[in-house]
Amino acid sequence: MSYEDYRIEKIDLGKEAIIEKLTNLLNKNDLSLDSSLEEIVGIFDSEKLIAAGGVKANTLRCIAVDKSYQGGRVLNLLMSELINIQYHRGIDDIFLFTKPDSRKSFEFLGFYFVEEIDRQVVLMENRPHGLKDYLNSFAKTKVDGEIISSIVMNGNPFTKGHQYLIEKAVKESDHLHIFVVSSDESSFPYRIRMKLIKEGTKHIQGVTVHEGGNYIISNATFPSYFIKEKSDITAIHTALDAKIFGKHIAPALGINRRYVGEEPYCTTTNAYNQALKNILPKYGIELREIPRKESQHGYISASKVRAAIIKGEIGEIKEIIPTSTYKFLISAEGEKLIKKIKASSNKRH
Repeated sequence: MSYEDYRIEKIDLGKEAIIEKLTNLLNKNDLSLDSSLEEIVGIFDSEKLIAAGGVKANTLRCIAVDKSYQGGRVLNLLMSELINIQYHRGIDDIFLFTKPDSRKSFEFLGFYFVEEIDRQVVLMENRPHGLKDYLNSFAKTKVDGEIISSIVMNGNPFTKGHQYLIEKAVKESDHLHIFVVSSDESSFPYRIRMKLIKEGTKHIQGVTVHEGGNYIISNATFPSYFIKEKSDITAIHTALDAKIFGKHIAPALGINRRYVGEEPYCTTTNAYNQALKNILPKYGIELREIPRKESQHGYISASKVRAAIIKGEIGEIKEIIPTSTYKFLISAEGEKLIKKIKASSNKRH
């Protein structure tokens, strides 16, 4: 059967009939539908959905082929379509998460192994030297010293709590590398988070701020659609993120210590911190968990800042955010973002 016998269509998630077909196809491949997909395409043999896949940011997701069509050219056709979608979106660096038993199929289609965890998840990319190029980019910022520390930070937005953690790490280190999570899944876009972190740390000596890039795997971008036990999601995500950091990123910069803030509220973040304590020492990296800074109203957290923004209580949080963050919030650009955050919150409620 030739390609001409198949039909490629964009899948409309608003149509129940096609969603039922898609869900069945995914389930037969031990996958579930990732509701965050930005675009989904299907391949049809007459009216039968025989393959499907989607894209989110720079990743390919939910790739499934009907078992009776596997081993042929249908996967090739699907991948070509998904890659073309990404190229048209201006995305050249493409990543995918898959199961280890699918690794060879994707290698045949031009993807390269990055890292694997416990025979459950494999991260792959379409560039043969993507990770190597990323690590080589650190050459100019590598600093020698006995204690070279690191913090991986979202900063959504940057608070005095973040500032306190950085100042604490700097006092105890010869140099500190900060990696800002690059995924745009937060209320504050990456560009703004990076700007506020740089402005909020420019008075601190011995700090280098890096883009997190594609190899700091955030919880928001880690796909859970092929992990059956939802309780395993955080553990597998942490293991992958920590392995890439410990095995590849830390050696490139001579990092031997990582700092995290204590997490009294979020059970997911707390579990992440505890997992890091177990994993990072295997790569010669000490983890230090620092008690959260408090204000007169309790622990300082970015979530409190976001809650106050939604309520229109900017003045109430002035004491727990740096001057640079406050100035941004009351600027024209900040006011525009606040309106967007409030509108998004109203939609959810």
